[in-house]
Amino acid sequence: MEKFDFARLRFTGETELVRILEEDYALASYYDIFDNKDELENITNHMLANTVKLNKVIAPRLYKLCGEIQEFFGFREAIDFYLYAITEVNAFSINGFGIVPHIICFTSSLIQQLSDDELRFVIGHEIGHLIYKHSQLDVVNKILANRENEEIPAALAIYFLRWQRYAEVTCDRIGYLAMPDIKTIGTVFFKFASGLDEKYLNFDIDEYLKQLDKIREIAVGDFYSTHPNNLVRLQDLIYFSQSVLMPGNKSGKAISEKTLNKRMLELMNLLEIHPKKEKDKRIVEFFASVGIYLAHASGTVTERVWKTLYDWLADYTTQPENYLAFKTYADIKRRMEAICRYYSRQHGGEKFEIFEKLTPPPPYGLNFWRQLCRRRRRKLPAAVLHRTGRCGMVPWRRYGRTLPVRSIRIAVAVFLICPMLFQYRLPAPSSALFEHHCI
Repeated sequence: MEKFDFARLRFTGETELVRILEEDYALASYYDIFDNKDELENITNHMLANTVKLNKVIAPRLYKLCGEIQEFFGFREAIDFYLYAITEVNAFSINGFGIVPHIICFTSSLIQQLSDDELRFVIGHEIGHLIYKHSQLDVVNKILANRENEEIPAALAIYFLRWQRYAEVTCDRIGYLAMPDIKTIGTVFFKFASGLDEKYLNFDIDEYLKQLDKIREIAVGDFYSTHPNNLVRLQDLIYFSQSVLMPGNKSGKAISEKTLNKRMLELMNLLEIHPKKEKDKRIVEFFASVGIYLAHASGTVTERVWKTLYDWLADYTTQPENYLAFKTYADIKRRMEAICRYYSRQHGGEKFEIFEKLTPPPPYGLNFWRQLCRRRRRKLPAAVLHRTGRCGMVPWRRYGRTLPVRSIRIAVAVFLICPMLFQYRLPAPSSALFEHHCI
C-alpha cells in the first residue's frame, strides 16, 4: 500500500491539463511508440563520461541523503544520481522508461549553496517528476515540435507550456513532503533568486513575498517560462502547507481543497499574458465578439471556426478561451454592436491594423483597400450581412460611409468579410520552444 495518495496530491490544474493533452488531443497514443533506446543510452553515456556518478564511496553523505528520500516515498525504481560541474544552481531529472535507470543530476553550485535540509526539498522535487512520469509528455512535446513543415497549433502549444508550469507546482508539493518546513524551502528559492547565502543576506519570507504584490499590480505575465517564478512557487507551498491535502494536517482551520485550488489558480494566472494596451484590448474584443456572433449565424460554432478564432486571439493573450466565453446570446449581440460601432467611427490607424490581420494576400490586401479608398476619396465602406440558403455564402452590399450600427444585421465592415470569403487564409502561429524538467 502506498504511503501517499499521489493522485490526490497532484495539482488539480495539472491533472485536468494532462487529461486534455492525453485524451482530447490523443497524445497518450504516442506513449506506445516511443523508440528512444539509442537516445537514452547516449544520454547515459554522456553522463558517465562528463559527470560524477554518486555512490556510497565517492559521496557517502549525499548518496545516503538521496537514498533516504527515495525510500521515504517508496519509489522502488532504479535511480542513478549524478553531479555536474557548472556554475548554474540547478537540478534535473530524466525518465529511463524502463530502458536505463532514471537519472537525477545536481550541479556542483547547487550542492555548494544548499544545506542538507534544503537539498531534501530539491531531491523530493526531482523524484516527483519521476513519480508522475512527466518525461512522457516531454518526449511527445519534442516529437511534435521537431516535425518538418508542420507547426504545433496555438492551443496545443499553450496547453503544453501551461502544463509544464503546473507540473512544477505538483513536484514542489512532493519536495515539501520531503522537507515540510516552509522557512527552509523559502531559503532555497531565495538562494536561487539571489545567488547568495545567509552569509551575505538576511532572508525574511514576508519581506520577500512583498515582491509578489508588485507583480500583481504590474500584471505583465511571464507565460513563456517553463517554470513559475520563485515567488509564486513559494506562495503556492504556503497555501498547500495550510491545506487539508497536507498529510497530518487535522486543524479545523485547514484550507479546503476547493479553496486551495482557487487560490493556486489565481496565482498561476499571474503568469498568463493579457492585452495591456487599449488598442489591443479592442482588437481582442472585435475578434471574439464578432467572430462568435458570425459563427452562431450558422447555428453552431464548429471546431474549425473555434480554432481560427483561438489562433487569432493567441497573438494577444495566452488565455483566448476566456475572451471567447459569453454569458448569453444577448451578451454577444451587445458587445458585437458596441465594438463595431467604435470601429465604424475610426478613420484609419486601428482600422488599418485590423485590415492587415484579416485580409488575404494581394490584390485583396491592405494596399488594395488603401488605394481603393484614395481613388474614391472616402472612408472604407461598411457592409450588411445576410444569411442565404443552403450554399452557405455570405453576400454583402456596400453602403455609404455614415451607415450606423443598430442591430445584429448591421455592418461589421469589409475587412470582416474578406477572410470569410477566402476561408480564413491566415498564417499559423509559431511553435514554442520547450525545455527539460529542472528545479
